[in-house]
Amino acid sequence: MAMILIKKHLFKGLHVLGWLLLGFVLLFYIPLTWNVSIPYFFKIWQIIILVCMMVLFYSNSILIVPNTIIKNKIGLYLIWIIGVIVVLQLVAYIYTSQTDFHSRMAVLLSSKSYRNPYFDNFIFMLTLLVLGISTSLAMLEHWQEAAQNKQKLEQDKTMAELEMLKLQINPHFFFNSLNSIYSLTYSNIEDSRAALHTLSRMMRYLLYSTEGERTSLLKEVDFMKDFIALMKLRANSKLSITTDFPEKISDFAIVPMLLLPFVENAFKHGVHATDKSKIHIMMKQIGDKLEFEVENTFFAKIKTSEEGGIGLTNTIRRLDLIYPDKHLIESGIDANGNYKVKLQITLEQ
Repeated sequence: MAMILIKKHLFKGLHVLGWLLLGFVLLFYIPLTWNVSIPYFFKIWQIIILVCMMVLFYSNSILIVPNTIIKNKIGLYLIWIIGVIVVLQLVAYIYTSQTDFHSRMAVLLSSKSYRNPYFDNFIFMLTLLVLGISTSLAMLEHWQEAAQNKQKLEQDKTMAELEMLKLQINPHFFFNSLNSIYSLTYSNIEDSRAALHTLSRMMRYLLYSTEGERTSLLKEVDFMKDFIALMKLRANSKLSITTDFPEKISDFAIVPMLLLPFVENAFKHGVHATDKSKIHIMMKQIGDKLEFEVENTFFAKIKTSEEGGIGLTNTIRRLDLIYPDKHLIESGIDANGNYKVKLQITLEQ
């Protein structure tokens, strides 16, 4: 906001400086060049020119250009230019003829006057110069505003899409967790109560810590550990779950619910009812670089895509939207026949 105000004041300052410079040239160039005192009729005429140029500049940039060129009415703009030239030439002819301006200036400068009394070349060139600068600045301002509006629309669209994706992920996770606890109630009531307590803590995090665009990496890791603990309660004896998290985690801002879908996907598709299966989750942090890896047993007969494609698909989409050129994700079957997802991401403080 402060930068915008500075730019606005700087822009106004440039306008004032430009008109002061033009006024100095009009009023003092000839006296300083020819070393003569300025008569009153010369001062009045140069002031008239300056005022006319100022009116022309702002009327052209504020009213004419937005209603002609920007609306693709080029013919109307050309008529405006011709009209301005005719009017200013008429004003110049009336003033110079009434004051005998050219003859008196020729005597003052000790030179002969060869000027055409019906056409003022200086006024003509100055008119074209002012119109050219005014039109260029008006078009530049229009293009900048259009670019800013386009950028804002894209940002609004991105934020709306991100909010929609987050709203889709949370109910998806909640539904799967409730299914896990429901299954657990048939085998172990105490464990199911502990699982409900863990789930309530997790839902509190979802409700109060993920409302903003960013959350704490520490909170996100704790949330993920709670999820893994919840899934361990449901796991059968044939499933081996190992984790490797850093003992000390440097806290960074991270998008809420960004890492969990990779873990959830491993539990969904890397666990077999009768065969041995394993899930390994590893996280490593080097400065602002975060490496996150999930490896699970691959079963060819188990569907590898989520029902509805909500969690994992949306997470990849969120990565593309929020961390463009700041993340790298690899997935596939490794040399040991296991399915592995590896995410490298640059976080922000």
